[in-house]
Amino acid sequence: MLRAALLALLLALPAQAEDRPDTVRPPPESPQGALATRPAPPESLDELLESVTGSWLFRKARVGLHIVDVTSGEEVFNRGGDLAMNPASTMKVVTSATALKMLGPSYRFSTNVYMNAEAEIDPAGVLRGNVYVKGHGDPTFVVEKLWKMVLDLKLMGVKRVEGSVVFDDSFHSGGAQLPGWNKPADLKVGPTYFSTLSALSLDMNVAVLVVGPGAEVGAAARVNLETPSAGYVTVDNQTRTGALGSRSWIEVTRVIKEDGTRFVVRGSVPAGTRRATIRRTVADPAAHFASAFEKQMEAQGIKVTGRWRKGRTPADSKLLVHVPSLTLGSILMDMNKYSLNFQAEQILRTLGAEVEGEGSTEAGLRVVEAYLSSLGVPSEGSVLVNGSGLSREAKIAPSALTAVLMDMARDPQVGSEFMGSLAIGGVDGTLWKRLRDEPGRLRGKTGTIDGVHCLTGYLDSDNGRRYAFAFMTNYGSDTRASMVRQVHDSFARLIFKMGAEGAD
Repeated sequence: MLRAALLALLLALPAQAEDRPDTVRPPPESPQGALATRPAPPESLDELLESVTGSWLFRKARVGLHIVDVTSGEEVFNRGGDLAMNPASTMKVVTSATALKMLGPSYRFSTNVYMNAEAEIDPAGVLRGNVYVKGHGDPTFVVEKLWKMVLDLKLMGVKRVEGSVVFDDSFHSGGAQLPGWNKPADLKVGPTYFSTLSALSLDMNVAVLVVGPGAEVGAAARVNLETPSAGYVTVDNQTRTGALGSRSWIEVTRVIKEDGTRFVVRGSVPAGTRRATIRRTVADPAAHFASAFEKQMEAQGIKVTGRWRKGRTPADSKLLVHVPSLTLGSILMDMNKYSLNFQAEQILRTLGAEVEGEGSTEAGLRVVEAYLSSLGVPSEGSVLVNGSGLSREAKIAPSALTAVLMDMARDPQVGSEFMGSLAIGGVDGTLWKRLRDEPGRLRGKTGTIDGVHCLTGYLDSDNGRRYAFAFMTNYGSDTRASMVRQVHDSFARLIFKMGAEGAD
């Protein structure tokens, strides 16, 4: 149930300016059957790729294309492959590979409830002492898990807490805002791809407004919060129910206050229409979590005599409820296939916490830099800003991405989980509607922000070989991402046909 709820939430959130998935289609049987023969690759790809490298893209944009034969480890093509460029969401390849290396595919995040060491639950259901709720950055913690967490307290016999409920988000540090992105419109509106961050996060730190028509024309439309809040998230409903067939329009303004996030909803919702959902991020994730926790405690009839506040969990506290996440390997499948920035940033901060003892973005990037250094990737020219790639300042070379791809391809411990996290061309994730005529032959990660479109991953060719590649494109405002995407797809089709009659 929880996995289904999380997946539904993931599909509702827009990826980083990329595409929605479709029904999974099985890959063809043909390309991999020839892998055992391992014929030699062509001496050079220059001639084969001439139609791509001679295209308008290489004249108008800053382009880096780097290709490595996975079997031999040889570089087979390099055109700007060592240029540091903006990676957009292909940065998630580096973040996920580092996480698999350092944390392992079976790593689980946790959210726990504790009580003071000296506290006890008496036969009457009174817990005398404080309750502590400590988060460890679980990016998959949703309201269904919160409901079960509080229900478990009730089932343990807790009816009353004679003390405070303390919320501990100290496992991560560095503030709630995703670093590296300061677009004014996003700071104002709070789109879901610009999620806030915290060790105590709920529903990806997104408030879901459910809007539907009222009981009669002229009455207020219905605007409800999908996750009940005890006051941190509030709604100012200024909508009206319109006549049948009238125009529907909804406008949401996010107002950030010191003690909450308020959404002012204006518009007209025609009678007879189905409900709609609108998603916006909250400013203070830990406060959002605490407010929802308080509401669930109220719903389960557990009374609290003390305060609801932030604080630290004493080291000697006794564990009451333990809520683990899905495994890291499973989380990465959602993160990379759907290009989810929130997951990438939570994972990066957790890398810092687990490896460096500091749960900040900066500490996480130090772990990433050490991993890249171990692969022989030079640090000169690279600028690592965050784990998701949502930044104008980030820069990394295509050859650095192929170095990561090669390391993952040859790692028997974590390579399978990494490969499984990538979108499959023509089948799923952000690549579901591309290369539909050649499904299953590309596994990769897309990356798109305004003026940037990148593609990296693995291509399987007719010559029986697999190629790791990074095709990064930074361009001006006069070029559409769809035009760049067409060149990328043309490149992939050329690599597919290597080994076919006349192709190499």
